[in-house]
Amino acid sequence: MLLAFDKDVMTKIITLCTTKGGTSKTSLTASLLSHWHSKKRRVAAVDADPNCNLTRWLDKGTLTDIPHIAETNEGEIIEAVENISTDRDIVLVDVAGFGNQSMVYAIGISSFVIIPCRPSEDDVLEALKTKQVVANAAKLTRREIPYKVVLTQVKAGTLVINHTLKQFEAFNVPLFDTAIASRTIYQTSRFSGETPITAEPQGKAAKEIKALAKEIEVQLSL
Repeated sequence: MLLAFDKDVMTKIITLCTTKGGTSKTSLTASLLSHWHSKKRRVAAVDADPNCNLTRWLDKGTLTDIPHIAETNEGEIIEAVENISTDRDIVLVDVAGFGNQSMVYAIGISSFVIIPCRPSEDDVLEALKTKQVVANAAKLTRREIPYKVVLTQVKAGTLVINHTLKQFEAFNVPLFDTAIASRTIYQTSRFSGETPITAEPQGKAAKEIKALAKEIEVQLSL
């Protein structure tokens, strides 16, 4: 069985997940795919969300040539990831915004887990729940599964960001240095099938995605 933690496997499997919806999980997935695709990385995606938002996004616009598959059957998620990983550098897995078996399975075979979180008390609590899911999956697979939280939909100058950071610090949760601001380009990109990388490559949103991608690359030695 082809799994991400086999020593001879080069494909890096990254799961973006949280037990709370509306955290820009799919926007991040599409944007990271777009960035690495533009850098000639061999990327692919598995959409495990029953809403298939990522699939609709990738099926139009500028990202149609990125290999991707929608797999909403929880029992088939591991095989779907394995099948699409052939000859790929990076596979991104977008799971539903609630806890289910697909999330557990995807985390269990991941090289790295990204937990998107808006700066709010409710989102922080759900991010902590997702952290526990990662910890449980690590126990089941008997290996370390690295993860980090990325703050999304951030509005500059708001005090709630400081409260959020203090909460994560208190619970010893690792965070990316890069935060993703709330920007309308993510909403408009969904309609066009573009991303900040393709629509406004020199824009602020694209720069944030590129910075986040660089942090991930360092984490995974890509």
